[in-house]
Amino acid sequence: MYTVWFNMLFGDTRDRWDGDGVTDPRARHFWDEQKTVGNWFSANVTHNPGTTWDFYALYGPDATGLTLPVSYGGTIISQTTRLRTSIEPLLAVTPRS
Repeated sequence: MYTVWFNMLFGDTRDRWDGDGVTDPRARHFWDEQKTVGNWFSANVTHNPGTTWDFYALYGPDATGLTLPVSYGGTIISQTTRLRTSIEPLLAVTPRS
């Protein structure tokens, strides 16, 4: 899991950021001062005006690019059910023959 953080609200600064909202040890945290990632997602995935933020994008194991996520949406907290429904098939284990 990659988490990309940048300044969107008053008080969002790198020196005050600690990433404690995502504590899973598999998460990799990055700071994007120029909002490059959020602007790229706006232009290529969400097509929202401005910078896409507080957002998730889910990709399957065969993804070859970032423009076609399996699922994407607003905050993980507000989209928990949608994210769970989208991720469960990706986590299904296929029995070996």
